[in-house]
Amino acid sequence: MITGLLRIQFARIKRQKILYLYFAVMAVMFVSKALQCMKNPGEDAMGYYAGGRFPTFCMQTYIDIIGPLFLSFICAVLISGERVNGMLKQPLLSGASKKQLLTAKTVSILAVAGICFLFVVLSSAGIGFWFWGSHVFGYAREYLPQMLLLIVPQITMVLFMVFLSLHMSNIPSMMCASLIILLVNNLFSQFFGDYAAFVDFMYYLYAFSGYNGIELKSGSIVLGILVNLVTGIVLVCGIDRRIKNLL
Repeated sequence: MITGLLRIQFARIKRQKILYLYFAVMAVMFVSKALQCMKNPGEDAMGYYAGGRFPTFCMQTYIDIIGPLFLSFICAVLISGERVNGMLKQPLLSGASKKQLLTAKTVSILAVAGICFLFVVLSSAGIGFWFWGSHVFGYAREYLPQMLLLIVPQITMVLFMVFLSLHMSNIPSMMCASLIILLVNNLFSQFFGDYAAFVDFMYYLYAFSGYNGIELKSGSIVLGILVNLVTGIVLVCGIDRRIKNLL
């Protein structure tokens, strides 16, 4: 049953063509950033990220607003949009429960998040190699652990977006709510990071990627994993409760 539902979700994502647009936009953006680094190597930020740290630069761009907002759109299409159209009730007629349907949707969104994340990793390395050759791998020991750690808050982010989409009545409201939350959280994480580290899982999108020079320490890694684990459990319970009450 779940396998059949997954096929339906992937087919709906594929029909949107948005994933291909995302790949094209991100590739163009990364090439543009590489050109900026090449053109202005003397500037502090550009000089710092040119060459070996270019993949980190691309990843920070992705996790800042673009990546989470794109996942928000996928959740809006698969959940909020279908909710308002009454399509969440249709599988119940063929023997699938609401929980099975939401499980399939969540897994498909996690898969999309994984594909997008992998695209950023590979495309940033490829574009970096094109501009700087093997120098792009000079800091691999630094950015590869960062990227592995970023998988944790990415998973929590998907659960949060699924939870939020279950409370939004349509796609525009979901997108507006997501954008506001992401912008406010961005400011909160940058100016109140010492407090956000204990309660805000999104803070670790920035902390694990070294955003704005945040130093990654063993204590913050452990704390970040714990915050994300607790938040993930709370979100799963919230999603389960919401779907039971969803009419």
